[in-house]
Formats: sequence, C-alpha cells, structure tokens
Amino acid sequence: MTDTSLSIAQQDLARAYAGGAPGVLVSGLVWLIAGAVWQLHGTMAAFAALFVGGMAIHPLGVLIERIAFKAPKATVGKPLETLAIEATIPLFVGVLIAWVLLVRAPDLAIPVFAAIVGARYFLFRTMYGEIAYWVLGAAILLVAGVGLFGIALPLNLGFLVGAIELVAAVLILQRWRARP
Repeated sequence: MTDTSLSIAQQDLARAYAGGAPGVLVSGLVWLIAGAVWQLHGTMAAFAALFVGGMAIHPLGVLIERIAFKAPKATVGKPLETLAIEATIPLFVGVLIAWVLLVRAPDLAIPVFAAIVGARYFLFRTMYGEIAYWVLGAAILLVAGVGLFGIALPLNLGFLVGAIELVAAVLILQRWRARP
C-alpha cells in the first residue's frame, strides 16, 4: 500500500466509523460500568462486565455511527478493516491471559486487561490516521502499569480507564469533525 492509498483508506475508514470515536465512547462506558461493578461486587464481577461489555463495543459503536452520524460503510478502507479484525486475535489472547490471572493473581487481572486495551489502541493510529490514538493508548498503558505494580490509584482502574476513554472520544470526535 502506497502512502497515498494508505491515506485514502484511512480517510475512508475514518468517515465510515466517525474516526472511531463512537467505539471509544462505548468502551469508556463499559469501563465505567466495570469500575462500578468492581466497587460493589469485586474483581470477578468486574471482569465479567468487561468481557460481556467488550463484546458489545463494536456493534453498539457501529449503531451510533450509522444512526447519529449517518456514516456510510467503508469502501476503500477495507484492508484497514481487515487489519482491525486481525488485531482482535492478540486481544483475545490477552483476555485469556487476564482470565487465567483472575484465578491465579486476581489483583493483576484488570490491570492486564487494561494494558491489552491500551496496547491495541496504538494500531488505531494506522487505521484512522489519527495520532490521538497513540496518546490514548499511552494514557491507558500508564494507569495499567501503575496498577500492575500495585501502586495505589486515586480511583479504581475501571473508572480511570473509562474517564480516559470518554475524554479521548470527545477529542477524537472533534478532530474527526474538523477534517476536510
């Protein structure tokens, strides 16, 4: 793929998915729900909320894109959609690792889950041509890393990741709308 064809595919994918902002928004809401569940019912229930909610991110994001933004389907961006699907495999492997940790080292399960999500956002920079995804991924990896090292956070990790994603969703949406 040449630089020009990559740029065209990124623009097409960004147009079709509103820059990815609706998916980030839904993910942020899932993390906030998981944070509340974590506070009320513990790590195992929070993990279940993340797992079930995580499966809803893409379909709910697409629903928002189509209804709220009247976004068309991608045409040229298909190779980048394939990249997103391929990147789901390492995500599943990471969730499996976090699930194993849920039994063996429960304090690490949610931070590992967050690190996996943060790392995956770096790929979105290539998919959408949006540098904000590197910032989003780095912010989530930072709080996940703090959690992995057992350093106390001001809020539980679910609330922090959710807040980071909600702020990022707003910024990404603003940047998407400002594109020509």
